[in-house]
Amino acid sequence: MAKLSSVVRHEYLTIVKQPSFWIAMIAIPVLIAVVIAISIIGNKASSDKIEELAKDLKNVVIVDQSGLVNAQVVAGAGLTMKPASEINALRESVRLGQQEALVVYPTTLTKDRTYQIYLSGNDLTKMGGVSTLADNLLKTSVFLPLKSPEIIAIAQSGATSQITSYKDGEETAGFNEYIAPAIFVLLFYIIFAFSVSYMLTSVSEEKENRSMEMVLTYVKPRTLIIGKLLGVSLVTLTQIAFFAVLAVIGFIILNNVNGGVAMPLGIEPSRIVFDFWPIFFGFSFLVVGFLMFAGYMTATAAAAPSSKEANNFSAVFFMGAFVPFYFIMLLVTNPENPVVKFLTFFPLTSPVVALVRNTVGNMSLLESWLALIAMIIFMIISIWIAVKAFRLGALEFGSTIKLSKLFKK
Repeated sequence: MAKLSSVVRHEYLTIVKQPSFWIAMIAIPVLIAVVIAISIIGNKASSDKIEELAKDLKNVVIVDQSGLVNAQVVAGAGLTMKPASEINALRESVRLGQQEALVVYPTTLTKDRTYQIYLSGNDLTKMGGVSTLADNLLKTSVFLPLKSPEIIAIAQSGATSQITSYKDGEETAGFNEYIAPAIFVLLFYIIFAFSVSYMLTSVSEEKENRSMEMVLTYVKPRTLIIGKLLGVSLVTLTQIAFFAVLAVIGFIILNNVNGGVAMPLGIEPSRIVFDFWPIFFGFSFLVVGFLMFAGYMTATAAAAPSSKEANNFSAVFFMGAFVPFYFIMLLVTNPENPVVKFLTFFPLTSPVVALVRNTVGNMSLLESWLALIAMIIFMIISIWIAVKAFRLGALEFGSTIKLSKLFKK
């Protein structure tokens, strides 16, 4: 037990004492916030510039063959409307630079929803300005008969729906029921992105610098692997706690700016549901899935002759964690599909698929237990293979361990 705790402490402190660990932890959310802020400011500035240019465009001619554009709207914008018979002459004047732009709304507009713009020059900003101007003319003309600004706003943007759902005769919390189990899906990918790879690099580096031989004189391979897994698990908990604190601080700040922040998808913190079984299975799938993938990575690092080759082999497991999202609609809407059943019990995809299905609630209690039992079996096998590969890897530094050797006594 003392040796196990020493391995756990060493693995944990080795990682968290690295400046790069905390730099990455702090830099990632800061960079994301900066990118989002720059993107919002940049998009707004670009949109404002295009809108301003659209208002200043006067040397633009309009030809309406669709019958949808209102002549008064065109005149009110300070533009000229010409008959369809002059299209060729107008297009030539644009080509020669005598006319800034020509907008043609064809007779097929209602069918194809496409109109033509002929522009003098190749300026991207001008392209955006003329397109915005043409869209505004068309929308204003179409919505003009509605008269009421409120009705026009509904026609343009629609309205927000408020959904009330019932189950077994009782009103449910709607989308708020998915929030708690969905957190485990998010946590899995945080763990997967930050912590699982630590097992890969830790073992492969020890094998490359030949420190593995000295380590195995002090502890047994099983103790070492379990100690490493527990150490990395503690690192993961540290990261989750750190990001959780940042999320709470961010929410408090946003909630006190401009009278509060509206949550997307109708999320109401006071209505979030904490049912026992979804949370139990979400936590179980998270822990077992993490340990299973950590076992895969450890086995890969121990079996490969170098960290470079270990990284190449590990791509298979990274694919297994992200492939389920190519089937996301199938997982959510058709749980009885044979493909969904297969992905639920296949070792490389089972953690993510089970977490997603647990979130949307389309797994029965029996199927959840079967998926968890299958994952536990895969986890035990992966750790057993990791221990065996680690033991063999200490003896074979220059070559890849063959699968046949792993299953020999």
